[in-house]
Formats: sequence, C-alpha cells, structure tokens
Amino acid sequence: MAKRQYNQLCPLAYALDVIGERWTLLIIRDLAFGPRRYTDLLNGLPGIGTNLLSNRLKALEEANIIQQRQLPPPAASSVYDLTEHGKGLIPIVRMMAHWGMAYIEMPPPADHYLGTIPTMNAMTMFFNTEKASDIKASCEFHGQDEVFYAEVDNGELNISQGNGDAPDVVVDVDYRSLLMILNGMMPKETVQDAGGITITQGSDEALDQFIGAFGF
Repeated sequence: MAKRQYNQLCPLAYALDVIGERWTLLIIRDLAFGPRRYTDLLNGLPGIGTNLLSNRLKALEEANIIQQRQLPPPAASSVYDLTEHGKGLIPIVRMMAHWGMAYIEMPPPADHYLGTIPTMNAMTMFFNTEKASDIKASCEFHGQDEVFYAEVDNGELNISQGNGDAPDVVVDVDYRSLLMILNGMMPKETVQDAGGITITQGSDEALDQFIGAFGF
C-alpha cells in the first residue's frame, strides 16, 4: 500500500507525512525514556501487531528518527533508540500529553492498558515543580516485570528505565494505584492497605517525601 501524504507545501503537513500514522507517536513516546528492544515495544503497544510495528519502525528509521544499535555485554541486545534528530520530538510529544490530560478519565478505565512506559509518562504529567522545589528524593518502582527509577531533585524530575543508584525507597507497585496516589485521588495509606504499593526497602517517610513532589 502506498504511503498516504498530504501533498501540501507546509512544514506541518510534511511532519505529519512522517509521524502522523497511527501508533507512530506512541513508539516515539516509548523511546523517549531510553532504548527498547523490539519485544519491549511490541509488549508495550498491545494491539499493534508484528507486521504493523515492523513497518512503523522501518519508516521511522528511513526518516532518521530512530536507529538500531547493539547494547554492549552483558546485555548484548539489539535495541531501537531515538536519533539526535528524533530526540527533537520529545518535548513535542510531552506537550501533546499535557494537552491530552484534559480528556483522560480518572480513575483509569479498567480495560485501558497501563504499562511501564505510560506510567512513567503519566508521572511527568503529575509532577508539580512548585511542590518539588525543595524536595530531594528518589524511588525505585517494581511492577509488571519491569523496573524504573525516578529522582526528584529540587524542582526537577528524572525518570529512567532500570534500577536506580542507591534509591531512598524501593516499592512493589500496581501502576493504577500509583497514579491514584500521585494525582491526589487516593491516600497512600489506603493504597498500602489494599496491597497496591508495598515498601521493600526504605521507609514510609522517604516515600511520603517523594510523593510530596506530585499532584495538581
């Protein structure tokens, strides 16, 4: 099937010719948090299908938005990553996510997928720079067979895949429960009592300090 194009002499139309196809921006969203294997992308985008994902990745490679590279040992995995040109889309995608907050349902619908990357992305939406201005805290999250790390440092939030460097607190977490805490819709203690979040290292006080950097 021939690729559809707008055929308009306009930079926005040219951009949409490249990134306007279904699933493309979600692939970029996932890669904004670091390199992902093909299977990671496939598992994190339920419903895309192997052929469609392969086609989207090929198109993004041809447009110099993503690249394949080999991780060094011991991982030695082939991963997809954003190119320097592709990284220019990160602030655009995150601004679109902020704009889309007006349409999100809370509590999240039970049939809507919420994986690790969407959770990390949502945390950037719920981060409150004013509340976090004098907070320095870090937390490592274990959920859905993946791990990610978030650090609040005096008004800035850094989130990355994998384990953190000496986190203040480590938790096992249900992602929906986590978002309910961070957006202020449910007290942390209620979620803890229901088993939605469990501290495996660190203290309640350290988790409270971290949570204090979030909320509208």
